[in-house]
Amino acid sequence: MPKLILDIPDYTLQDGLRAEWEEGFEISVRVEEGSVYLRANDAGLRSLARLLLGLTVEGVSDWAHWHLEDYNCLEEGSAPLTIGKLQADSQHTP
Repeated sequence: MPKLILDIPDYTLQDGLRAEWEEGFEISVRVEEGSVYLRANDAGLRSLARLLLGLTVEGVSDWAHWHLEDYNCLEEGSAPLTIGKLQADSQHTP
């Protein structure tokens, strides 16, 4: 089984969450007929994995989240996407 190692940025209360984008990343989000399509190249998928894993680092609050928009990291015309951490005791179900 292949192994991929990603460095996750440190989390501190002072600095909060930090994004680290791989060179050449491309990520797009679109919504069509009630379905969400998230597409990315390899660099974009690794960057998204780093964002998701960053939310699991010790000390990151339950309310922590990322706002991804076409003006800050998504491809032009993408739908906005918010990725957030549920409370540890949350009873949410899909």
